[in-house]
Amino acid sequence: MTVRLLITTTLGILMGAGRLGAQSAGFDHQKHKSLFPTCASCHVSAVQVGASVWPAAASCAACHDGTIQKVVSWSRPSAPRRSNLRFDHVRHATSAGAKAPVCAACHAEARPPEPERCLDCHGIRTAHLAAPDSACAQCHVALAQATRLTREDIARFSAPPSHADPGFGGADGHGSVARGPVAAACATCHAREFCYQCHAGAAPPRAIATLASDPRSTAIASRGAPASHGGNYADRHGPAAAAQGARCAGCHVRSECLDCHRPVAAAGPGYHPAGFLSRHPAAAYARETSCSDCHNVGSHSALGGRRFDPHGPGFDANRMRRKNPEVCTACHGTAIPIR
Repeated sequence: MTVRLLITTTLGILMGAGRLGAQSAGFDHQKHKSLFPTCASCHVSAVQVGASVWPAAASCAACHDGTIQKVVSWSRPSAPRRSNLRFDHVRHATSAGAKAPVCAACHAEARPPEPERCLDCHGIRTAHLAAPDSACAQCHVALAQATRLTREDIARFSAPPSHADPGFGGADGHGSVARGPVAAACATCHAREFCYQCHAGAAPPRAIATLASDPRSTAIASRGAPASHGGNYADRHGPAAAAQGARCAGCHVRSECLDCHRPVAAAGPGYHPAGFLSRHPAAAYARETSCSDCHNVGSHSALGGRRFDPHGPGFDANRMRRKNPEVCTACHGTAIPIR
């Protein structure tokens, strides 16, 4: 199993979040290559911790002064990079030691490296999203620590192939991963609030408590109901709820059940569409559904329930009792009232 990974557009030394098109179109690295002996001439952060990845505007103006070269209008991006990458050029080069690659080994044609290039160098020969869970933290920080990412950034996270499995939404899918030794990898893309989109019932699984809180995580939509709930599951959920009620509580709260399972189901909103009351006699007569699944007999009583008299104006109770008393017993039993 794998978890979502994000490769942001800020890994390369030439990229600021959301600025790839503008910077690439406005600067020709090949044309300037002969003027600068190393990449660090402009991109100081490659050799100095805490320095900007962008060159100072004054450095450009040394040539682009209107005499040597035409004047250019450029300034460093003011906003910090938006990224969840655990990467620093200096620390990376120091830890690699003699094996540290040259700039061009990663940044071919002055472009950001492909994620597979990073994985290959770290001995992981697979596609980015198919990388094992244990590899996530090697390149990425937890979502809650990537504070500069916006909800829009998070919503664009790509899901790995394992998440598309029909059974991944169940306890034997993502549940087993969350309980496993690499559960911390879930934090790369998820936080408690994401889990609470489904686990909103009883005490949530312990694995959720290990995640940090981050409301931005709800930018990733949950998968919704499991496959077992398809095919008008409302009509056949009873046996499963009776046998494994505690399992239902993992996603459902009592108020959801009470939308239907209450003494007077029609007394509140949430089940029948607007205007249903006026046409419900025809629906009941046509047996579109079983009214008694939610409503008791007292629902059509002038004395209880919604105090709705089913007989209508001008109803002759005595005539009905003489002509067809069996109809009366459906509601009144043997105690048929006399008017």
